[in-house]
Amino acid sequence: MIQTQVCIRTATEADAGAVRAFLAGLSPDTQYQRFFTGLGSVSPSLVRELVTVTPRQRVLLAVTGTEVVGHAMASTNAAGAVELGVVVAAGYRHRGLGTRLIRGLLEHVVDAGADRLQMDVLGENELVLEWIRRSLPETLFEPDGYTVTGHAPLTRAMIEVPVAV
Repeated sequence: MIQTQVCIRTATEADAGAVRAFLAGLSPDTQYQRFFTGLGSVSPSLVRELVTVTPRQRVLLAVTGTEVVGHAMASTNAAGAVELGVVVAAGYRHRGLGTRLIRGLLEHVVDAGADRLQMDVLGENELVLEWIRRSLPETLFEPDGYTVTGHAPLTRAMIEVPVAV
C-alpha cells in the first residue's frame, strides 16, 4: 500500500472547486452528520462560505495533492463562543486527520483570545461525541431534541496536551 502525504493548510478561494468535489463525494450519511441535512447539489454559496477566512472564521483543509480529504472551520458566534465543524472523507478517517484539523483551529483561536468552545452534534453521532468526551473531558453537554450542544472552556493547556485520536 502506498502511503499518501496529507497536508493541513488554510483554505483559499482557489480551493472552491476541490471543496465542491469533496462535499459532493461525501456519502448522504456523512453530509447529514456534518451539516444536519443532505446537501443535494452543492451550492456555490455554501462552497464560498466554506472557503472564506475572516477575522471571525478560520478554515483548514486536509489535502493530498489537489484533492481535499478533510475540512474544518472555527467561527466565533454572536455570544463570543467558537463553534467547530469538521468532516473527513470516509477513506481517510481513523488516521488522526480530524484531530490534526481541530488542533490547528484551536491553536489559532486560542492565540486570537478565544476562551469558550461550542459544538453542536447530532445525538446519534457517537464517533464525534466519544471524541469530545475523550479529548475535551471538561465539556458540558446540553441535549436539545436531535442534537447535543457541548460547551467547553478553551485554554492553551488543552491544546498542548496530546489529543486522543
